[in-house]
Amino acid sequence: MILTISHCGGTILLLFICVISVTATTAPPPIKFSAGFSNGNCEAHPHSGVELSAGGFFMVGDSVCFDDPSSTPRVQFAVKAGADGSLEWKVPLGDSGYNYGKNCLELHDGSLLVVGAVTVGSTELRSMHRLDAKSGRTLSHTTFPTPEGYEGGLDGLMGADLVFGEDLSVWVTGYVRGEGSEEGEEAMFLIGGGSMVAMKLKFPVVVVDGDLVSDPAVLFERVFDESSDGFTTPQGMRVLDTQTGSVIVVSTATPEDDGLYQMSAISFSSSEPSKTLWRNIYPANDANAPASKTNGTMSHPYAMSTSGKDGGCVIAGHAYPESTPNKVEPLPVGRMLRLDADGKAVWDARFRQDPDDHNVECYGVSLTLDGGFIATCGFGCMPETCARPSSKENKVWQVLTHRVDGDGNELWENLYTDTSKGNNAGENIISLREGGYAILIDSTSLGDEGTGGNFGLMVLESDTQ
Repeated sequence: MILTISHCGGTILLLFICVISVTATTAPPPIKFSAGFSNGNCEAHPHSGVELSAGGFFMVGDSVCFDDPSSTPRVQFAVKAGADGSLEWKVPLGDSGYNYGKNCLELHDGSLLVVGAVTVGSTELRSMHRLDAKSGRTLSHTTFPTPEGYEGGLDGLMGADLVFGEDLSVWVTGYVRGEGSEEGEEAMFLIGGGSMVAMKLKFPVVVVDGDLVSDPAVLFERVFDESSDGFTTPQGMRVLDTQTGSVIVVSTATPEDDGLYQMSAISFSSSEPSKTLWRNIYPANDANAPASKTNGTMSHPYAMSTSGKDGGCVIAGHAYPESTPNKVEPLPVGRMLRLDADGKAVWDARFRQDPDDHNVECYGVSLTLDGGFIATCGFGCMPETCARPSSKENKVWQVLTHRVDGDGNELWENLYTDTSKGNNAGENIISLREGGYAILIDSTSLGDEGTGGNFGLMVLESDTQ
C-alpha cells in the first residue's frame, strides 16, 4: 500500500508500507468534473495546488486587474475548494506593486502556505503567507531580507517542500538579485541575472486557532552564486526532500559559453545543507543522455516530482529543438527528464502534438500510483512564430496531458480542451490519493466570463486499476 500526501509543485510525500500491484491503462481517463474560480472582474491564473489531507484542494497563483489602473498591479490569489470543486473561500494577498504566488504547501497542522514574492515599498522580496485553512485568514506574513552583498535586484521564492521527519519545517528555493525580463515587470516564470537561493524554515505552533503567530525561524540559508563546471544557476525553480537523506533543487542554468538557458539540478545533504552531493547541467542537446530525440538549443525546467523511494526525481519543462519540420523558428517541445539519486539521467523524453508549429510548454508533473509519471502542459500557437496563416489566427491554447510509465514510455497523451472553448493551459497536476488526477488550468472557459482568465480545476477519473 502507498499512502500519499500531495502538495504544490507536484511532489508527493510517500510512506511505503507494503507493495501491491497497480497497473495503468493506455487510454486517457475521462473528465470527472471541472470548476472555475474568479477574482471579480480581474484576470487570475494558478501556478500550484494541493490535495488537502482532509479532502478538497488549495490553489495559489496571481491576479491582475487590467481595467483598473488604481488597483495593485498584481496580487497573489489563493483559493480553497471542496472535493467536489465547490468554492470554500478565496483571498487576494498584496497591498501594492507586483505580488506573485508561485507555490504552496499544507503544513502538518493543516495551515496553508503561500510561497512567492511581494512588493514592500519599491523592493520585491521573498515572501511567505501562512493561512488558516478554515477561513483563509492570514496567520503570519513573512518577508525575508536580501542577503548582504546581493542587494539591488528582485527577490522571490519559487518552490517549497516539507522537510521529511520534521513537523512544521519546510525547504524553499528561489532567487535573489534577479533581473526582470519584461519592461516594467519581471517575467512570470524566468528571472535573469540572479542567484539561486535555498532555505530551511521552522514554523511555530499555532496556540490559539485563528490568532496571529510569529514568523518562522530561518535554520539555513544558502546562495548558490558560484560558477563551476562552466555554468551558473540564476533561479531555483522547485525543491524536493527525497526522504533518503538528500534535497534536490532544480534550477535554470546559464552556460558561460553561450548563455542559453538549460535545465540543471543540485543535491545537498538534508542533515548538512552546506554539503553539496552533486551538481549537474542537462542541456537540450546532451549527446550523453540515454535517449534519442535529444537534439536542441536550450531547455527550461518548470516542475519536479519525486521518482519514488529511489531518491531521484523527474523534471518537466520544455526544450527548443535545433529545427522544426516546417523550418520556421524553433518552437518548444515537451520534455520530461528522470534523474537517479546521483543526478545521472535515466531517460530523457521529448514530445509534441500536431500541428507541429505549436508550442508545448509543461508546467506540472506528478508521480502516479503505478510508479509512472504524468505531466500537464500548455499547447498553443504564438502568432509571431506560427508558420501557417490559419494558425496565426488561432491563438487559442489547450490543456495537453502526457502520461508515461516508469521508464519514460508513453502510455497515452490527450488534449482535454479544444479551441472552441477559449484559452486553457495546464499549469499543475496532482496525483490524487484515491486515484485520478487534478489539473490546475489557466482558463478562460472555466469561471466567470470576460475576466481574461480564471483558476480552472479539472479532475480526471483514474487510469490505474
